[in-house]
Amino acid sequence: MSLTMNKARQDRPGRTARINAIVEIMRDLWDTPADCNDGELFTYAEILYDRIEAGDNPALLDAYLADVQTEKLHMLATDGHREIVERATAVVRAAD
Repeated sequence: MSLTMNKARQDRPGRTARINAIVEIMRDLWDTPADCNDGELFTYAEILYDRIEAGDNPALLDAYLADVQTEKLHMLATDGHREIVERATAVVRAAD
């Protein structure tokens, strides 16, 4: 097993906890529709986490979340996605 795969396996619980923290940030800043569940938000948060970890440009992250907010969750556009990106980035960076 490579060192990278070993590190990923060891960090799994921490990664999941950080993604759950991002879900909580989303819940705090978005008034999600009644049919939106934590599993759906976890998927979006996991994608965001992976993109932050990969070093995606904050403008691209913001565009991704704006699309999730309006197109996937069918919510009105607000600036909440910008703060989610900022706070989620802090969560991911704290793990480094």
